Amino acid sequence: MFSRLPDSFLQMNTIFISILIEALPFVLIGVFIASFIQMYISEKLIARVIPKNRFLAVVVGSVIGVFFPSCECGIVPIVRNLLQKGVPLHAGIAFMLTAPIINPVVLFSTYVAFGSNWEIPILRVIGSLVVALIVGNLIAFFYKGEGLKRKNC
Repeated sequence: MFSRLPDSFLQMNTIFISILIEALPFVLIGVFIASFIQMYISEKLIARVIPKNRFLAVVVGSVIGVFFPSCECGIVPIVRNLLQKGVPLHAGIAFMLTAPIINPVVLFSTYVAFGSNWEIPILRVIGSLVVALIVGNLIAFFYKGEGLKRKNC
């Protein structure tokens, strides 16, 4: 049955299924963390944790990504729930930019991929933090809205 299909289609199908199987656990982790945030983290707790100072909020949003072992596709539901709970948009975007890059799983795989050398993972962390700080502060400076927080009607 599959012998009539071109080899390129079969290769594409194999690659697609491989990516799907590889990404699924991280998406599920992201959904479980987002669900936990939705159910158990109150807006009051977030207000106490996130500083009122915009620059410090961006710094906290950037650094806290270390604790979330999720990829880009899994971090989106987490950030969405954080924004709905009252995290400022500038801190949420900074978190979204760093969390997939500086979590321990990614850093260790980068370490192994580059021949057990810590130079590249450290440069990766520094680069992502610089980008997140710049983008987060630009958003804090130019955007004054409520982000994605739902308004009560």
